[in-house]
Amino acid sequence: MSRYFLELSYCGTKYNGWQIQANTPHTIQQILNDVLSTTLRHPVTLIGCGRTDAGVHAKQFFAHFDSLTLADHPFEFWLHKWNSMLPDDIAVHQLYCVTSNANARYDAISRTYEYHIHQRKDPFLYQRSWYYSQTLNNAIIQEGIQKIKQHTDFACFTKDASEYNHTQCIIYDIQWNVQDHRIVFVITANRFLRNMVRAIVGTLIWLGIGKYTLNDLENILLSGDRKKAGFSAPAEGLYLTQIKYPESIFIL
Repeated sequence: MSRYFLELSYCGTKYNGWQIQANTPHTIQQILNDVLSTTLRHPVTLIGCGRTDAGVHAKQFFAHFDSLTLADHPFEFWLHKWNSMLPDDIAVHQLYCVTSNANARYDAISRTYEYHIHQRKDPFLYQRSWYYSQTLNNAIIQEGIQKIKQHTDFACFTKDASEYNHTQCIIYDIQWNVQDHRIVFVITANRFLRNMVRAIVGTLIWLGIGKYTLNDLENILLSGDRKKAGFSAPAEGLYLTQIKYPESIFIL
């Protein structure tokens, strides 16, 4: 039995997130499990690098699985076959041989998310970006981002901090990029808490419209209280864009 990483991407609009759920077959994990189990001729359960919520997209996503029969054909054979069977909004891109204990979720050393906002109505961005037309003070948002970078405990940005052993995250990079009517928020960290990115964006929006001050933001970060932070920005603007792993888990 060998272990493999599968690299894929998907548009999450039609799906109830990555993870299998008892009340719906419309999850990315379920669809991939079914396709791989059918073609490899044995049960396959993919373990994903994260748990994207309903409506969230992934430009780069990894999942690991074990197989005895995948080695019967070249990687290109399987990728072509699976793409021919998958819906148009899910694509597989690459297979990697990895060590027997490699884990797509726990071995990740960093993840990057983008949150896309457009401030002028654009039908070509519908369900791919969040349309928010209210004027924002981008300068104060940039100051807020610098304040966030000074912290490591982000309990205030997750729905249920009690589900974690700790709420410490190391942010490596965080940006608020404005070009014309479009904004792209980019954040890279060693780990993310559930709902963290969307909660940060919602809080920055309230900072940008004057509902919060920089002092309010500091107090929110120190409080560890989700109820004091801003709303969760809608799912359609969020993309998982990059996951990095140590080279040692890949078998060349």
